Amino acid sequence: MRALLSVLLLPLSAMAQSVMPTEFPADTAPISDEALTERMAGKVYRAKLTDGATWRLEYKKNGYAFLNTGTGFSDSGKWSAKQGQLCSEWSRIASSCLETRTNSEAVYIKRATGEVVALRPD
Repeated sequence: MRALLSVLLLPLSAMAQSVMPTEFPADTAPISDEALTERMAGKVYRAKLTDGATWRLEYKKNGYAFLNTGTGFSDSGKWSAKQGQLCSEWSRIASSCLETRTNSEAVYIKRATGEVVALRPD
């Protein structure tokens, strides 16, 4: 009976995990350009998107950034903090500035899709 119940509940748990977060967590706050630059520079971050995709982002102190995804895609470009947003000028991906908030655990960005993604230090 337990096995049957777990099989029946598995699709429900998968659906619950696939809800795209569009709001920043309540305990996050905007960040100044200086603080965002200090927080990102010289560090590597990992992210997992709602669709299961994974990212590895490396932010160099010299303003360059590198992106690697779990599917094998990679890109590089320049990054900066502008008006509390994390901005990227990639070689292959469209450039953007993303609304950014932080807490003690992560840096959160809001993608053009509306999805809020946690960038966690590696």
